[in-house]
Amino acid sequence: MHYGIKIFFLFTLLTLTGCAGTSITKQGKLYTIGFYNTEKFFDTEDDPATNDDDFTPEGQMKWDEKRYKTKLKNIKEVIESMGDKGGAALLGLSEVENRKVLQDLVNTASIRNKTYSIIHYDSPDERGLDVALLYKPKLFKPVSHKSIKVDLPGKYKSPDILMVQGELMGTMVTVFVNQWPANNGSERQGDSRRKIAATELRRQINLVQAQDKDAKIIVMGDFDDEPKSANLERVLKATGRPNPYYKDELFNAFYMPYIQGLGSYQDRGNFQMLDQIMVSKSLIEKEGLHYVPGSATIHDPEFSKFMYGKYKDTPRRTYAYTLYLGGYSDHFPVYIKVQK
Repeated sequence: MHYGIKIFFLFTLLTLTGCAGTSITKQGKLYTIGFYNTEKFFDTEDDPATNDDDFTPEGQMKWDEKRYKTKLKNIKEVIESMGDKGGAALLGLSEVENRKVLQDLVNTASIRNKTYSIIHYDSPDERGLDVALLYKPKLFKPVSHKSIKVDLPGKYKSPDILMVQGELMGTMVTVFVNQWPANNGSERQGDSRRKIAATELRRQINLVQAQDKDAKIIVMGDFDDEPKSANLERVLKATGRPNPYYKDELFNAFYMPYIQGLGSYQDRGNFQMLDQIMVSKSLIEKEGLHYVPGSATIHDPEFSKFMYGKYKDTPRRTYAYTLYLGGYSDHFPVYIKVQK
């Protein structure tokens, strides 16, 4: 392992003393913070400003109202089953087309009872897919939010980074929601584009920490890179090292699941840890609001997986290329827990 055998034993200890034990809940209520790539969550209407023609009733995917409502129901079921019984306090989403699909989602019967509010911006992604944040107003009070452009060379466009600042259970936090560029034809080009995204995100984090060196920061997203990649470890400075001495680093809560061979996305028979949540070292120390050690979870309920055959235990996706499967997403969501 990158940081040696001592770090491995430390991670093992953290995992064993994590939120699975009842002692943690006796210390106070746990709150879930999650992220979910919803896999091409389009409405059925043609947007002339984006490349969404395939996801219309007349398009290649035959994306009609019935399939759209099935998608809403499926995403709702996954969100309801994540973490706490009352639903996640904060939930980042990616691959959502617009505010309409988000509004339809939070208006879905049982999710409506969890009273989620929405923060969303339209971004320049050529497919028209964005990132967003759902939050429970009783637990999180937004103060400011903005959309941060990832300025890529050439014609390729990527979703913006969503930055939200607000009070989570009375503590000011900064949340970044990401969907980094995929390879789209060239692994080298994809890696180069992700480096630009990592550089911009790191710059924004530096600005926040320049204002407050102990700022509590949460970074989540589909990074299309695994935890050991140069873009995450070297450019973003997100590592598997929980030691608070290295204050400029982020602690990647999904580094250890990655080392254990787990993943949130399956490609050609291999699981990859593309969806991750990271926290600043100020959230590692158990004073005030803090990350619960060992709480990093890949959420893979049985109903969201293929149960038999070649793809057993992998995400039940909506499409396999143009073949409609009626599933949930090609990614499992991920979450962590925090406590105050």
